[in-house]
Amino acid sequence: MKRLVILNPKSRHGAAEREFASQRARWEERLGPFEFHLTRRPGDATETVRRVLREGGFDQIIAAGGDGTVSEAFCGYWSDGEVTNPQVPLGIINLGTGGDFYRTVRNASPEYESALVENRYRLVDAGVITKSGAEFHPFLNIASVGMAAAMLGRLKASRFQAGSAAYFLHTLVTLLRYRTRRVEIDYLDAEGNAGHREVDLINLFACNGRFSGGGMQWAPSARLDDGLLRVTLIAGKRKWPLILHARKVYGGRVAEMPGAEVRVVRELTVTCAEELGLEADGEIVAANGFKASPLRFEVRPSAFPLIL
Repeated sequence: MKRLVILNPKSRHGAAEREFASQRARWEERLGPFEFHLTRRPGDATETVRRVLREGGFDQIIAAGGDGTVSEAFCGYWSDGEVTNPQVPLGIINLGTGGDFYRTVRNASPEYESALVENRYRLVDAGVITKSGAEFHPFLNIASVGMAAAMLGRLKASRFQAGSAAYFLHTLVTLLRYRTRRVEIDYLDAEGNAGHREVDLINLFACNGRFSGGGMQWAPSARLDDGLLRVTLIAGKRKWPLILHARKVYGGRVAEMPGAEVRVVRELTVTCAEELGLEADGEIVAANGFKASPLRFEVRPSAFPLIL
């Protein structure tokens, strides 16, 4: 079996390369010989996966790093709105500080390392975002519209980026400064029934996976293979109750938070007359700029090959 390991040396605040070096002998013993690629810049993992899938010859691709590395590798599978090769699965060696998507994977596959060694994979769901039917962007874990893009911008600009504590601090500061936007939300629920909401939006999470932000559980019941998205909506003018009940997000009780709504949907559309930020899998798609044109979130069932 021919494997490619793509390592992001920037993961874990620059410690990933050293950490992988300390593990490499064990991985070679378990996986056998593998080819190795060290990323040099943002987008390198996406370009490498795209090239490898185009040229062929590999049976497995492994993203060694954090959520950003996994997201970049995942995006490399897509071309013209479709997964280019669903016979070559993506695996994960977790070397990140948050490892949020890896938490979901490990919950779905407790014997994950054995699955990696044996190349056991399943076709799981993938999320897709479109704006006015165009500007396609896929996501594997969680995408959101509203405050989260501003929080990520603050996080990436800060010197304090260490794990869950950094996510919580920057979320707190951003929340207190964030101005809500009035939005309209249209959706089809799990049974195909249409619904409509108008709210003062803080953030809307469209979830294929369960965790983001260093262990925050925005979708405790999410599954990777049921053809549905869990949507958690945080809305309203009052912010302090959200802060006082923040521990419920980490404990899997987000539905009990003031101003929170949780739904299971097939698809949904968000429309706002003001500018909104958008992020997908922890990467900023647009800090602002999605204005007036509806944003659509939907799921592609059984679209992506993932080691499980």
